[in-house]
Amino acid sequence: MKSQQLESQLGEIAFRKKLVQQQVGEAQVFKDEYDRKGIEDILQQRMQKTYEQITALREKGIAVSPYLEIGAERGQRSLVMENDIGAAGAAADLSYDMLKSCDHYQNVFNKKKMPARLCCDANYLPFAGNSIPFVFCYETLHHFPDPTPIIKEIHRVLAAGGWFFFDEEPYRRVLHLDLYESKKIYSAEYRNAGLLKKTMDYFFAKRRCNETEHGIIENDEISLKIWKNALSIFAEKNIQLQSLKNHIQAELFASNSLAKYFFAWLMGGSIGGTCRKSGIHSEPGATILNALICPSCLGDGIESALKPNDRGFQCSRCRKQFPVVNGIVFLLPGNKFKELYPEIYERFC
Repeated sequence: MKSQQLESQLGEIAFRKKLVQQQVGEAQVFKDEYDRKGIEDILQQRMQKTYEQITALREKGIAVSPYLEIGAERGQRSLVMENDIGAAGAAADLSYDMLKSCDHYQNVFNKKKMPARLCCDANYLPFAGNSIPFVFCYETLHHFPDPTPIIKEIHRVLAAGGWFFFDEEPYRRVLHLDLYESKKIYSAEYRNAGLLKKTMDYFFAKRRCNETEHGIIENDEISLKIWKNALSIFAEKNIQLQSLKNHIQAELFASNSLAKYFFAWLMGGSIGGTCRKSGIHSEPGATILNALICPSCLGDGIESALKPNDRGFQCSRCRKQFPVVNGIVFLLPGNKFKELYPEIYERFC
C-alpha cells in the first residue's frame, strides 16, 4: 500500500491557501476556479445534500453524534451537522486555511454553532480506538494513492457498532483512453461544454485541474477490487456504484444484478455508502474532544491521552504541546507539524 508523500501534503496546504484567498479574500489567483459567489452556491448545494443524506441515515437508526468529518475543508457539512442535524463533533482537515475559513462560512450561511476544528493527518487520526460512533467524508479518499490505510484508521477509531459513511469518490473507468487533455474541470469552458463534448471527454480525455499542478493526488484510478478489499474490514456494508449520471446503479458487495455491475465496472463512476463496524453500539458518555490522543505517540503505536491546558492540549506521556490557533487545534506529529507549518510550529511549540 502506498502512502501519501510529504510533497503531496505540502501541495494540499499551498493550493487550499490560494483557494481561500480567492474565495474568501476575493483575490484573483485562479481564472479557472470558482469565485466567491460561485463557491457559495456550490457549498449551499453540498450542504443541502448532506442534510438530506445524514437525516436519512438517522431515520434508519444510525447514531450520528458524536461525529468526525475527515477532509472537511471549509467545514460547511459539519456546520450542517451542528446546526441542522443537532449533532456534535469535529471537522478535521490537513489545511489550516480551509478550516479557518469556516468562520467566514458560518456567517455566510447564518449558522450559530461551530464544530470543533482539527488540523490533522488522516493517516494518524488523533483519536482513541473504538471511540467515535460516526465518521463520514465526501470527496476525500481519492486524495491518497491508496484509500486502504485511511479506511483502516477510520475503522480503528470507530466505536463498536459504529458507522462510516462516504460519498462522491471515484472508481476507475475501464473503458477509457487518455488521447488528449481536457480543459480544467472547474473552468467555464469545461462546465459549459455541450453533451457531445462532455461525452467525448469522459471516454477519451485526461482530466486536468489545478490540484494536480500543485502535486495533489487526484486518484480516479482506484479499482473496484481495491475498494472492495479496503472496505471488507467492516462487518456490514451497503456500497453503491453510480455510473453515467446515475443511469447505471449497482451494489459493490451484492450480486443481484451482474449485468448492472459489469456495465458500472466498465464505464467507471462514483462510489459511496455505509459500513458498520462489528460489535454492539452503546450510548457515548463523553464529547469527542475527550477522545483525543497524541498523534506523535500514535506513530509509535501508543494511544496516549491529551489533557487541555491554557495553550491547547498536552500529551500526558511525551509532554508534547499541541496548540489551538484561531480556534483550530493542531494535532500533527512533531516532525510533520514542523515540516507542514513551520511558522506556526516555531511560534507556538
